[in-house]
Amino acid sequence: MALINSSHETLVEDQLKFWEDELKNARILLFELDKLIYKQSQDEKKSYSMDTGQTTVNVTTHDLPALIDRREKLKKQIEELEEKLGITQIEEPPKMFQGVPGW
Repeated sequence: MALINSSHETLVEDQLKFWEDELKNARILLFELDKLIYKQSQDEKKSYSMDTGQTTVNVTTHDLPALIDRREKLKKQIEELEEKLGITQIEEPPKMFQGVPGW
């Protein structure tokens, strides 16, 4: 992945749009992978088809470990893209803690 070059405004806008589109596509693919992994792990069906937008991929039960590995790599890629674009994840609120005095 390239760094965003800030020397030309139109170039910056084009680069920013490119990385935003990459992030959007990666999130869509992650969503589809999650659905496929869920279906494959819940059903007794032997194979599923997934439309990646460019091709159709047929997946069998034996492909499940590779799908999970691909999902983890995709999550890391999404995190890197969000970091480059300055997008921060919503943090979980702190868990409640109740202190009881010892007196």
